[in-house]
Amino acid sequence: MFDVLLFDGGTLRLSEEFALGQRELRRRIRADRWWHAGPGNRPILPAHFLEFCHADRVLVILDPAVLVADNLIDELLGLTPDGQVACALPADPRTAGAVAVDYASRPGFDRHVARRARLPAAAPYAGQSPWLYMITLEALRQIVAGDAAINWERIPESLGSRTLLAQRTFIHSWSNYQQNTRAEMLDLLPAGTSSLLDVGGGEGGFAAAFVERFGGQATVAELNPAAGERAKARGLTVHCGPFEQLQHIASFDCIAFLDVLEHLADPLAALCKAHSLLKPGGHVLLAVPNVGHWSVVQDLLQGEFDYQPVGILCVGHLRFFTRRGLEKLIEDAGFQVARWRDSPSPLPGNFLSFLDQATAFQQTVDFQSLATDSFHALIKAR
Repeated sequence: MFDVLLFDGGTLRLSEEFALGQRELRRRIRADRWWHAGPGNRPILPAHFLEFCHADRVLVILDPAVLVADNLIDELLGLTPDGQVACALPADPRTAGAVAVDYASRPGFDRHVARRARLPAAAPYAGQSPWLYMITLEALRQIVAGDAAINWERIPESLGSRTLLAQRTFIHSWSNYQQNTRAEMLDLLPAGTSSLLDVGGGEGGFAAAFVERFGGQATVAELNPAAGERAKARGLTVHCGPFEQLQHIASFDCIAFLDVLEHLADPLAALCKAHSLLKPGGHVLLAVPNVGHWSVVQDLLQGEFDYQPVGILCVGHLRFFTRRGLEKLIEDAGFQVARWRDSPSPLPGNFLSFLDQATAFQQTVDFQSLATDSFHALIKAR
């Protein structure tokens, strides 16, 4: 009935998170055949692909780091039954419309998709960069006949009104997992910070943002060699390998662990090592997800605790923290809190009403914790 053309995952492709994401994709997308496009794989151009593919339709996944709705295939197939609609794309956070993007877990994502059922099945395509789309093979042949050099990204827009947005299904991209600059964390750093070590710094987004803001020297410690190479391309010093095995190379004003401690088997040992790499008066900058967030609690009440490629229940998380647990870890590592900031994530109204009823029965509820998705802290040696 349809084939899948899956593009390369870039620097994410060797990660545990990406591997889980691919298993989840294949669980929800049952295709006749999967083709892979990317380094070392062919076909890539649409003209080449037509030499191999003979299915009625093709699902083109340009961004393989996506969560997809269970109804994705049914909705896309439902919009391309004849020649009138040649191409269909799912909605995503950029085109969510009137349905609020308020999910923070897989069950929450599924609840969001369920609420989309009240929307019209289709809407005009606004020309946003496609992450995923389904196209009929007939339409693909027509496009290639007119432009043999066209690339996959341009195809939906080239079809004009024959491309529609499938509003009742949804996808979410997490492809910027290792690219985020985390610039919001820079405000916690003290003035005069001139050297930074970013542990698990990915492609160097935060380190580069630090250099731009503070004008200092930044070093990235990163496990993923491909991400490390991209950090080097930014002009950053990069050390590839486990932080725990990093030899004493220099002392730093600040060492950052931004969404990293929860990935480590021994976060206490990592903080103790960071202590030894700090200059006198130096600081450690932390961002740690809160397992007490309402999304996790709500899912647990429904019997759900499913790991995902990203988020509080990321498959790579080995440790889980509440505020009290994180404060104990900081103290045990010989640090004290200099600045603390909760990252807010308000509770949805229906869950808040449920918790209000619980308090009426003398059940203690920490509303501040429930409404916090992560903790941001600047800590210094005692």
